[in-house]
Amino acid sequence: MKKILLGFMLIFTLQACSEKTTADSIKNTKWLLSEWPGQTLPIGKEGSLSFDAENKISGKSFCNGFGGNAVINGSTIKFEQIFGTMMFCEEVGQAEKIYLDGLRAVNSYKITGGKLHLFIDGKVAMIFTKAE
Repeated sequence: MKKILLGFMLIFTLQACSEKTTADSIKNTKWLLSEWPGQTLPIGKEGSLSFDAENKISGKSFCNGFGGNAVINGSTIKFEQIFGTMMFCEEVGQAEKIYLDGLRAVNSYKITGGKLHLFIDGKVAMIFTKAE
């Protein structure tokens, strides 16, 4: 019985620490790519993602800039109509392709502890830290 009670207390504590994920919680924010499971972050280059008040997105894909739209419904998110500049950046060209393809494949998100987690079919694809 004690273990069950402790389990419920742990669940309630963790829920109290997590932030409510809503479309409004992501508006007018800027995020910097801080973790990229399965990939190597290019040294000295920045991956970023910003949301405006109308869920338009923009950012930096290590060399080039990009933009597009975000469709958000609860914890689901879909990035659409992503476009970008096309400067030649040999040292990060492959990383840019993987980054933008990853954004196109994302289908859910959550914000916890000042971090934006993007998921592809329940698996963490990218983690961003909120920019000041």
